[in-house]
Amino acid sequence: MGFHLAEIDLTSDPASPLSGFWDGVSEVERADSLDTFGYEDFATSDNESRVANLRDVRQQRHATLLAIAGPAPHGATGPYGHRLLPATGEGTVRPDDVLGAVFVEAPLLDNEHMGYLEPVVHPHRRGVGIGSVLLDEGERILRAWDRSTILVWAIVTPAVSTDLEGTVADPAGTVRLRTDDPKVRFAVSRGYVFSQAERHSVQPLPVPPEVLDEALREARAKADGYELVSFIGTPPLDLAAGLAPLFAAMATDPPLGAVDWRPVAWHQERFVQTYEQMARGQALYTTLARHIDSGEVVAFTQLKGPYEKPAVVFQENTLVLRAHRGHALGLWAKAANCALIQQERPSSQRVHTWNADENDHMLAINARLGYRRANIGAAWQKVLS
Repeated sequence: MGFHLAEIDLTSDPASPLSGFWDGVSEVERADSLDTFGYEDFATSDNESRVANLRDVRQQRHATLLAIAGPAPHGATGPYGHRLLPATGEGTVRPDDVLGAVFVEAPLLDNEHMGYLEPVVHPHRRGVGIGSVLLDEGERILRAWDRSTILVWAIVTPAVSTDLEGTVADPAGTVRLRTDDPKVRFAVSRGYVFSQAERHSVQPLPVPPEVLDEALREARAKADGYELVSFIGTPPLDLAAGLAPLFAAMATDPPLGAVDWRPVAWHQERFVQTYEQMARGQALYTTLARHIDSGEVVAFTQLKGPYEKPAVVFQENTLVLRAHRGHALGLWAKAANCALIQQERPSSQRVHTWNADENDHMLAINARLGYRRANIGAAWQKVLS
């Protein structure tokens, strides 16, 4: 089947209804999620929130390209030379015409050497070059944006091996991948390097009361001099400034493998903007630990529950500042936040989380709370010449 590329015009009239092709993008993601994971948790049909986030360019620059069935019609082209599709009002592209997509993102406030690509192709349309073309164009856009380093995430569970020969290892040496696996071979042939292994784990909800209660009791006993504060949605203003240093530490403190992430500067305005983005289309549950004597916010953890998927929860950031480790604050905050979402969102049935495979401490906390490994993901990094 022939196809052409189209780029989405995010400046189209926001008052008009979303273009119908967004349903096709959702269907491609749904089919890919089913094929990769066996469930639809990682696909979204909330395209209103998706487009709102893509239009929000305060912190990131975005471009979205689609692979559309058939030859390109005559008409307007966008800045990247492809057919231009308005995000709203477009009615000529049917959902079934969408074969794949690539989402291109580049930070604007930090890590200005870095760009991210998220390519996806419908499982029934693979093997005809769609993914290669989308990846090529995503790289070309990032190069035009003066980005020198590209990061792509991919599930690599089928390629995991214990062999030393014919494999490639992540920098920490915790995961080896077979180089004869088609996806691994493709990434390596395109100049991408296996730069970090991430463990995808799933926690069934509700957590048995005896498990949660014991974790809370044990952690509370070790956390003398600290208190927990929980909230839903955006943080109270008196906590926003205190949380900013924890967000900054997320870029430096967790294991980074060989991924070239660099320190991030945070301030209250940026922090509030980030919470606004995270809360679009989903409820956000945060529990933080505060040092009682100083009032300093020293730990936090977040869960988000998409409104469109009442059974699904995603773990976001979790961090304890280095100077306050050793008091079980990570376990205490995560157990309390789990109790919070079970109480406030009883429809929740499972939590997905991702951690560096070498992050033994956080993985042990997760195991204590009932998380079990489901998949291995790879950070594929490419430095442009």
